[in-house]
Amino acid sequence: MKVLVTGATGFIGSQLCRGLIHRGYDVLAVSRFGRTHNVESLLSRPGFQLQKGDIRDADWLCSLVKENRIRVVCHLAAQLPEENNLENPHVGFDVNARGTLNVLNAAYLGGVEKFIYASSMSVYSEPARYLPVDESHPVQPSTVYGVSKLTGELCCNPYSGVMSVVVLRYSGVYGMGERQSNAIPTFIKQALEGKPITIHGDGTQTSDYASVDDVVPGTIAALEKNEPGVYNIGSGEEVSVNDLAKITINYVNPRLETVLTGEVTERPFRFVLDIEKARKTFGYSPRSLDYGICAYLEKFNVEV
Repeated sequence: MKVLVTGATGFIGSQLCRGLIHRGYDVLAVSRFGRTHNVESLLSRPGFQLQKGDIRDADWLCSLVKENRIRVVCHLAAQLPEENNLENPHVGFDVNARGTLNVLNAAYLGGVEKFIYASSMSVYSEPARYLPVDESHPVQPSTVYGVSKLTGELCCNPYSGVMSVVVLRYSGVYGMGERQSNAIPTFIKQALEGKPITIHGDGTQTSDYASVDDVVPGTIAALEKNEPGVYNIGSGEEVSVNDLAKITINYVNPRLETVLTGEVTERPFRFVLDIEKARKTFGYSPRSLDYGICAYLEKFNVEV
């Protein structure tokens, strides 16, 4: 079976391509920029094909899906939050909202049977009304990025009657290949350099950190179980920034200290996802943050 993966050379998309190839799927990978560094090892693999193209091009997408007889779509292409701000929101919204509609329509016209849409915890209200945040929690995004991802979810609704549509709301995903400005790689880099761990806010703010090594198998399980609906994909573990720093220090150098920068954090509140629906429906079973950081650090050391 051939799977179309959009956003295939991104952080999560490239790892998903590896997971699908390992499971025996043929993968047609789509990348807006055609960059190959994240999928270099896959280029010579049988069953893997990389195609450069923009999901805002509706006609091209329709031809691609039909000509390749795609039966499953994993739609991960998106403009990232840092590139989608109030000063210039148009490109990001266009990619995430209209682009998603284009992929859905191409899938419908091409006879696709299963559609996986990678959404985000950013669709929920901030701060959360209650914890843990389940799939019934109010959706009231406070960023343009969150609004664009929620719009993509709403675009899925009209197509859910003609193909199996699964919406996965990812939490903060970490692992090799993520943006180096994110908290976990920043903390690891500071620790490896013997520097104090710098924390914005007072460090008591919490979030849900999920390893890409868990998110990818969870995504494939959702594809294979074929139970339409909306699912949270995170760790289900509420962790403060202070504790995240302590875990990093414990593995790298227990003598290091943490330092408050005095800068205001972008998320000064508590947050954690309820992942029971995904556990019960398709056996999603993420490992602890402690384990994930240890595994990540081993790979980080190799790369560094």
